[in-house]
Amino acid sequence: MAGRTGADRRGVTTVFAPYQARCPGRSGLAIGLAFAFSIIGVGCGNADVVTGSYATLDEARAAGAIAPGRMPDQLPSGSRDLREARDLDTQRRWGLFSFPPNQRDQLLSELDPLEISLTGQTCDVPGRIEWWPLLLRGSLDDEGIRTTGIRAYKSKSGDLIFAVNWNQGRAYYWTPPGNSR
Repeated sequence: MAGRTGADRRGVTTVFAPYQARCPGRSGLAIGLAFAFSIIGVGCGNADVVTGSYATLDEARAAGAIAPGRMPDQLPSGSRDLREARDLDTQRRWGLFSFPPNQRDQLLSELDPLEISLTGQTCDVPGRIEWWPLLLRGSLDDEGIRTTGIRAYKSKSGDLIFAVNWNQGRAYYWTPPGNSR
């Protein structure tokens, strides 16, 4: 009676040999679970990254986002479409905002006036920050970035790098490697 199930004297259901050969053993199950948990663990990297999104600078200020370790405190007064992300463990941060063309000087006053090269720089932004441009992820290609109209600067405090497209009125900032704890 191959392939049938039955109960022994204790009422325990048993499976006959042909079916047992097709079922994974406990070691197979353990390997499968270990693999699944390792994939889940990798996917949960940067779990302490917190993000925020604000329509205006006033909204960001009211939410407490303009603070040390969060968004820079001297953004142009007309900044809009602001996004921020910060890693609570390492204090790394990333952000973007749009600004009116007539407030270019407000932003320039917060930046070191010398453009910097992004050659050899990296921007290790967590993948879950979907609004961050692909062009500014990983190892940065200064030449490719410059062809888009973006210019790079250090903040006057030196703790952030800004990539600014003056023609579009759009700026990105992040903590450079070595400036996080």
